[in-house]
Amino acid sequence: MGKEAVTLKGIKDGIMVILDSDMPFGQVCEQTAKKLCEVIDFFKDGSSRILFSGRIIGAMERISLEQAVMDILQRDVTVEYQTDGPGLPVRQAVKGDPGKFHRGTLRSGQSVKSSGNLVVIGDVNPGAELIAVGNVVVMGCLRGIVHAGCNGDKNAIVAAVKMAPTQLRIADIITRPPDGEEDAQWVPEIAYIKDGNIYIDDYLSRNNLLKN
Repeated sequence: MGKEAVTLKGIKDGIMVILDSDMPFGQVCEQTAKKLCEVIDFFKDGSSRILFSGRIIGAMERISLEQAVMDILQRDVTVEYQTDGPGLPVRQAVKGDPGKFHRGTLRSGQSVKSSGNLVVIGDVNPGAELIAVGNVVVMGCLRGIVHAGCNGDKNAIVAAVKMAPTQLRIADIITRPPDGEEDAQWVPEIAYIKDGNIYIDDYLSRNNLLKN
């Protein structure tokens, strides 16, 4: 019998979700959803804590896992991570909203807000605005204004396939891109707070570091 991608273990006030460190993340996320469906009654008794362990979980992977949790449980759940990589501190996140998806290009003057995470499938043009209580992910070019963690969550992140915002804000910290021509190359990047400052890293390089 093959090795399971996900194993569940009961802990105080909830469940530990042990993720296989070698299997593709897509398979792990899918199996996590299936396993949680099997024990959904467990959470009806008042348990509200999920602890992910077993592998280093990147910022964008967190979003997928938390989305799967909220899609299934449809209630406030405390999500904790036992192991994290550089720049991604172990954190506790209470999510009461499954988030919002927007498909299509956002043009100047348009604004999309979410009381959870916000995912945009398309480009965000200059003059458009994204605001989210949680994380913001843009599957396209981000050239507008973005504010993640708008209620003060300094653990929120902003990720984009091409990061070129006119203004980027996480919690109460604001940064602007340097003056000059926009880089024509599309490189997925992630913005996060560390030591009171916003850092922007190459997301693909960051994942390679997390795996080593």
